[in-house]
Amino acid sequence: MSETEKISPLMIFSWLILVVTLVAILAVINHLTRDRIAENRHLATRKILQQIIPGEHNNDVFADTLIRNEPNYLGSDHPVTVIRSRKDSLPLGVVIYPVIAEGYKGPIELAIGINLQGQLSGVRVLQENETEGLGAQIHQNKSDWILSFTGLSFKTVPPEQWDVRSENGYFDQISGATITSRSVINAVKNTLNYHELTGETLYK
Repeated sequence: MSETEKISPLMIFSWLILVVTLVAILAVINHLTRDRIAENRHLATRKILQQIIPGEHNNDVFADTLIRNEPNYLGSDHPVTVIRSRKDSLPLGVVIYPVIAEGYKGPIELAIGINLQGQLSGVRVLQENETEGLGAQIHQNKSDWILSFTGLSFKTVPPEQWDVRSENGYFDQISGATITSRSVINAVKNTLNYHELTGETLYK
């Protein structure tokens, strides 16, 4: 290498400045993107929750919440949110989320709405990673299966019948996805049990 071809300290410094600048730009983009993704998921979750809030409430349900940690009933080792629905301060029901069902390919996050009388106002999938065309059919955007829980309670379907039809239960199963179907059914059943056992304490 000739004298004129040697890399000068100034050139090295310029390259370092360029690299540091690019890294900083990428870090900012990543931060902004991560925040945008989190915000979009938050808004999507709220939209889903609004579909299953029990009763004609007039309280701010997203401010009227409590946190519970009940892994034996709600399937999660992490805190779970309970939003309370009220009209003129009188309780109407709750939405509990995320309740965790263990699917074939990992955890399934559910939101479960239950009115004061123990009747399901709805069940929705917040997140799942099940196989497309099979277990993924539990998602409300892919089939109506999850909607079949609406209106049910232990009065209409006794606890011993909360299983798939192939096991003499009440519920149809998604074709080719028995494990996923049974897991979601059990998660909903356990949440109804939890609501029945805890009763009025969820509304205080």
